[in-house]
Amino acid sequence: MKRTIDKSAKMVATAVSVVAMLTLLPAGAHADLVFEHDGHTYRLVELPATWNEATAAAKAMTLAGDPGYLARVDSASENKAILEAVISRLSPAQLANSMPNDRSEAAFVWLGGSDAEREGQWTWTNNGDLFWQGDFNGAPVKGRYTNWGIQPDNAGGAENALAMSLSGWPEPFYDLGEIGQWNDLEAGNRLVYVIEFDAVVEPLRAELDQPADQGVYTGVGMIRGWALSEEKVERIEVYVDGRYAFDVPYGDPRDDVGYAYPYIEGSSTSGFSVPFRYNALSAGEHTISVIVTDGFGDRVERSATFDVVRFEPFFVGKENTPNMNWSLASSYADYITVRGVEVGGSVYSVTLRWQTQTQSFEIVNIVKN
Repeated sequence: MKRTIDKSAKMVATAVSVVAMLTLLPAGAHADLVFEHDGHTYRLVELPATWNEATAAAKAMTLAGDPGYLARVDSASENKAILEAVISRLSPAQLANSMPNDRSEAAFVWLGGSDAEREGQWTWTNNGDLFWQGDFNGAPVKGRYTNWGIQPDNAGGAENALAMSLSGWPEPFYDLGEIGQWNDLEAGNRLVYVIEFDAVVEPLRAELDQPADQGVYTGVGMIRGWALSEEKVERIEVYVDGRYAFDVPYGDPRDDVGYAYPYIEGSSTSGFSVPFRYNALSAGEHTISVIVTDGFGDRVERSATFDVVRFEPFFVGKENTPNMNWSLASSYADYITVRGVEVGGSVYSVTLRWQTQTQSFEIVNIVKN
């Protein structure tokens, strides 16, 4: 097909807006790859695959017991929802890794349409519905939604798989299609893809109870909370100051969560907890993040920023047990301050505060005198 140089203002503006969206994505952010639209659930798969591999992976994945399928698009609003979700969740490097080998220099995402069985007869993989007949001069079937560019054209040979463009193409002309429009591609290309499910389930939930945000910690405490998903919690990771530390065991009794979500299996044993040595951290501000992943691949992150207070010795053993023979104590509201506490040859003022969550007085400040 002959291509003409036609860079319209609309196309340039679209390209600029896409670049702007991508540059706003935080580096290394944990992307939520699951989204919903109009009673359906979608999962973006970041690992590029051929169309046949993506189709098989979609059928192998289930939600609420039902198998998935490569996304079927039945309306302009659904097309827009998928486009916006994919664009907002992929980094520039991931987009660059989802380009077909056709020199269009545009990223695409696989959808669930194909004319592999009969040329020019485009059907959806979920139930075989025919939605388009012919090439770019063809027509939709039974009024079903389509959003082709100047496509399909079989320009690269056996182009039998449907994909949505994530930018105008081909560069630098942008005369075959705009962002969000469809193209027929050779099925052996490796692209990211979207799996669709005919169900919406309760979202993955999680809460981090300890450490509490803006709390103060010392000594040995706990990292604890709860997580709940209809698709089962598979992993709970702990990051300290942005670095992976360890996984947390799951399955502690949580009657409170069970009362709140009695209709979700396992809610009464949805807790997680692990001892943690806060005094192994330096004095000052730190962050702990917990990332929960369920069997569907959905992820949520919960974080708390807190302060660590500590004596100078890393570990206060029997040989330097705090000596309070000459100390003075005073109190105000729910605080107790003890002055003149000797530890390891140094003297400190130590403040304790009543903590409702743990039902005890806990150290909230240590000042070396």
